[in-house]
Amino acid sequence: MTRRSSFLQSWWFYVGLSAIVALLYGWLLRSGSVAWRPLHPATTDSSTAASHAALWDQDLDPQRMLEVLQRKPRLAIALSVWTALGTGLGIAGLALSVLAIRTGQLARLIHVPSRLSAGWSFGDLGRVAWLIVLLGGLFPLARLSLSRAGLPLAADAHLWSVVAMLLLDGLVVAVVWALASSRTRAPAVWFGLSRRTAPGAIKQALTGYVGCFPWIFGLLWLVVRIANRLGIQPSMEAIHELLFVEGRTLTVALTVVLACVIGPVAEEVFFRGVVFATLRRSTSRTVAMLVSGSLFAAMHTNLIAFVPILALGCVLAHLYERSGSLVGPIAVHMVHNTFLVGLGLTARELL
Repeated sequence: MTRRSSFLQSWWFYVGLSAIVALLYGWLLRSGSVAWRPLHPATTDSSTAASHAALWDQDLDPQRMLEVLQRKPRLAIALSVWTALGTGLGIAGLALSVLAIRTGQLARLIHVPSRLSAGWSFGDLGRVAWLIVLLGGLFPLARLSLSRAGLPLAADAHLWSVVAMLLLDGLVVAVVWALASSRTRAPAVWFGLSRRTAPGAIKQALTGYVGCFPWIFGLLWLVVRIANRLGIQPSMEAIHELLFVEGRTLTVALTVVLACVIGPVAEEVFFRGVVFATLRRSTSRTVAMLVSGSLFAAMHTNLIAFVPILALGCVLAHLYERSGSLVGPIAVHMVHNTFLVGLGLTARELL
């Protein structure tokens, strides 16, 4: 084992880093700095919150929507594009599903042999998770330091939130890659990241996603309808608040990059590349998919969408095991989030 490998594998490193973070927070408690609050905390505009609730409640005013579309022709074009895309994906997905059932291909897909090559242990999983928690715990300290230095970024709740999430996602990828590099000299091969096989993996994954598209969104529609009948109102997540409330171009653009590019890469690297691969070594495919998918859904803190996100996580895990490459799941995750973000931004202007 190399010196770098010993450093990353040693629990003393994590104990020492934990002690440093604990001492920093202890110093903050003694100095009273934990009472610090942002100068301008995020507030949710009432009309925007009402629009967000109307979207979930499906309490839409057709006459008002028509008036908005007449005033904003570009919005009408965007709505037409997203509607046509969603309809096309739904029809194509149903056709692929019927074809797979009739030809018996569905059964073969379910029992596809595993092509995973990553050899994570539960100790590695613990190291990655704990290091991410510790690094994430440093962000409040960083914001406090920026605030004391008088930098406006620390006082801007929305901009700080999206920048912090971008940095944390980048750290997740860096941590996983560093630990993988300590286990193998070819981490790219470990995750199936090959230019030669990438096009085939992406094509295979996107085809599978299209086949699952109507069922995932049909499940989401069903869950939303049940929640509406029970009078359950979804809370506005951080990413939803940034998309529905924030009006500045820079912050919205960074949020789109986070949701459609950086976030999918980091989530696939961690939840499929590490969590699922670790569980798959000692459990069945079904258990590994459900557990990793549940953690993936819980991370989104959206109770109403928990089951559809869990279903998506299981699909992504299956795509990873089927191809042995993270390229396919990452591509699917990007496409899925881009579709949702596009709909969300369009709905924001429409409502």
